[in-house]
Amino acid sequence: MVMFRLIITITLLFLTLFNYPVKAQQALTDNIFHPDSIKRIVSFLASEQLKGRLTGSNEAVIAAEFISNEFQRANILPVVGMEGYFSKFNFLDNKNPLSEGINVIGALEGKSKKEELIIFCAHYDHIGTLSTNPQSIPETSEKDAWDTIFNGANDNASGTAAMIILARYFGSLQNNERTILFIAFSGEEFTLLGSSEISLRIESSSIIAVINIEMIGRGSLHKKDNPYITGSEFSNLSTLLNNRIKDLPIDPGGKKIIFKKDPYHKENLFERSDNYPFALKGIPAHTLMLTAPDDLYYHSVNDETSTLNFRNMSLIIKAIALSTTGLVSGTDTPTRIAKRKQLH
Repeated sequence: MVMFRLIITITLLFLTLFNYPVKAQQALTDNIFHPDSIKRIVSFLASEQLKGRLTGSNEAVIAAEFISNEFQRANILPVVGMEGYFSKFNFLDNKNPLSEGINVIGALEGKSKKEELIIFCAHYDHIGTLSTNPQSIPETSEKDAWDTIFNGANDNASGTAAMIILARYFGSLQNNERTILFIAFSGEEFTLLGSSEISLRIESSSIIAVINIEMIGRGSLHKKDNPYITGSEFSNLSTLLNNRIKDLPIDPGGKKIIFKKDPYHKENLFERSDNYPFALKGIPAHTLMLTAPDDLYYHSVNDETSTLNFRNMSLIIKAIALSTTGLVSGTDTPTRIAKRKQLH
């Protein structure tokens, strides 16, 4: 596979957008974050048709093609040297001696700081069906006898939808000083295969921050229930994000959103998602989550689109977009993760 160093060798084609008037831009933004826009994406990725998006399956290819089409619609461009938006990798599994996974990558070139990278990412794979991946985690919820598909609506069609919505948002603004990469990883459920592959192919010093999004579909924003950041103690990223949105009325109802510290330290969530291969290199790479690790539908066939709260998702994604404006503009730079803090 061709090696590439984004800080040196990636060139991007430019697309020029019209300069929208302020009111038109606001209308566009409202539409981008609309719950129905998010639901459309999740509904497809978590549909019966995709049979749980198992890495290496034909259905995973369909999901990858869907995501690449969404990138194209958002004016997010492929990286030179790849197969369109696809970055493929080989892996071994129990049934096939050699299988192929697909990471989907799109880019929005920066202006004054184009060699500095901000990565928004999420894994789009899940665990397939009962026949392709017999359940290893006991069901914690009642299920219909006929249901054999692990739809993965929350885990992690929700995070993938958020990443696509952010691509639309920043793709419509076209005002990022730093280059933004949008990456949909495959192989997360197989020991972080896709993110481990990409972390080896990008120059670490060029990556300013990695914002990984995982399981934001269930949970509510009532009372003090806010999204949390895994490994928040390892860098000042959470402080930077919260400083950007602390006075913003994200919710029309007046609710202020903050990113909490990880309340589930014993679960080692920081090490269990696609932020971790990047964090091992000292990059401030964290996962934004809402759902608790003991969620009733985690790795369950009942993780269906109907169980998600799309209004909450809309607010969370909007909060991510507004809180990261300093990262993409080049004015906010989080501290690196110290080597002594890379392992718990």
